[in-house]
Amino acid sequence: MRSKRALIVTSVTASGSGIVPFLRQCGFSDICTAVSGSEAKRCIVQDNFDLIIINMPLTDEQGDKLAVQMSSSTSAGIILLCRADSANEVSCRVGDNGVAVISKPVHKVSFYQAISFGMSVRNRLIFMKQENVRLQSKLHEMRIVSRAKCLLIEKKSMTENEAHKYIEKLAMDTRCTREKIAEEIISECNFM
Repeated sequence: MRSKRALIVTSVTASGSGIVPFLRQCGFSDICTAVSGSEAKRCIVQDNFDLIIINMPLTDEQGDKLAVQMSSSTSAGIILLCRADSANEVSCRVGDNGVAVISKPVHKVSFYQAISFGMSVRNRLIFMKQENVRLQSKLHEMRIVSRAKCLLIEKKSMTENEAHKYIEKLAMDTRCTREKIAEEIISECNFM
């Protein structure tokens, strides 16, 4: 099993804040820190993280725009720590992007719940990306098979049902995918 990775973006010492030991208790073995938004952006380009914690404000920016940017460019769960008096306002700005906002001072129970929420969001995003890849592949196959059917109808005077059965039978007989058979038909028909 792969170790869980976290990125802490904070202008204060992460180990002194108690975040690092708490993350270790939660099963994160690889924890990186960045002291600014620009450093965090460089870290994201170089590595993949399961969880990103941003402690507002940062040295070069507030942190809420960074959270929104990272939520759209990574599949990591994102937690934003901010002052209690601005938590509702910040939550309104970033909430639609799947960013969990926690007001400071942070209580262990709410922090643990935010970590669980962040990891749930991450897992759901990864599942949705995998499903999207699967559906894109299926759609690509359907397009190629449809193109092959059209060529069989046009060049070999088959009906749509005959063309469908022809591709299915060839795929079964040769133990190839329908997509592979369709590609061969397209290639063959283009040379006729």
